[in-house]
Amino acid sequence: MAASGPSQSAQERREAQREALRTQRQAELKRQRTVRTIVIAAVTVVALVLVAAAGLFIYRQAQPAGPVATPEGVAEDQPYLPIGAPEDSGKPVLEIHLDFMCPVCGQFEEINGADLQQIVENEEATVHLVPRRFLDTQSTTGDYSSRAANALACVWEDDPDNAIGFQQLMFANQPAERSAGLTDEQIWGYAQEAGASDEVQSCMSSKTYQPWVRQVVDPYGEETGGGTPYVEIDGENFGSDKWSQPGQLREAVLAAGGESASDGGEG
Repeated sequence: MAASGPSQSAQERREAQREALRTQRQAELKRQRTVRTIVIAAVTVVALVLVAAAGLFIYRQAQPAGPVATPEGVAEDQPYLPIGAPEDSGKPVLEIHLDFMCPVCGQFEEINGADLQQIVENEEATVHLVPRRFLDTQSTTGDYSSRAANALACVWEDDPDNAIGFQQLMFANQPAERSAGLTDEQIWGYAQEAGASDEVQSCMSSKTYQPWVRQVVDPYGEETGGGTPYVEIDGENFGSDKWSQPGQLREAVLAAGGESASDGGEG
């Protein structure tokens, strides 16, 4: 039987164990340093991305807004669609802020729609329609009021004479708050019924005048308190305590023009 090699002493075994532990500990420390370096680098990259994004947002917010498309004949900063008597006619100016999802606007239309049509057709006043998107958040799509206001602008541009008819149809078929609102196809159907040409459908689907509604019309509406309906005659607020009484809106318009229904204002 061959002789075996010299066996390790207890001291040597302890030294070998200590060396193995030291090597293992150094390897673990190296691994932890590597992980820490990777984590720090990742956090730094994320922080830089967030800072860059915030900087870009601030930069864009600071930039002046570009021009928005407006219906033909409407100035860039003009927040209304004129109908009825010409602007330079000297007739009273009747301004009406409406949102197609606003239930109280529906009541206004029900009470005053026929009179408003007569005011426009007889050119008893210069009417400024201000199509608001005040209740966008009350539609599940989040944009019904904007879509409807854009549609009114498209109809008006195509032919101002169709604007009141379209408005009447939209309120006659007004959707409930917190619903999706009318579909684009339904809105287009009412535009057609009011007399709109085929070009209006393209204007609607392209949302051509939504930026105008949101960036020009709505800020203007906020200056009057933000709510709808809002009515003014020659710059004076004509509140719901007055317009809620049938016939009072037209009577006030005629009075502002120096007329009354009894002395020639009746169409």
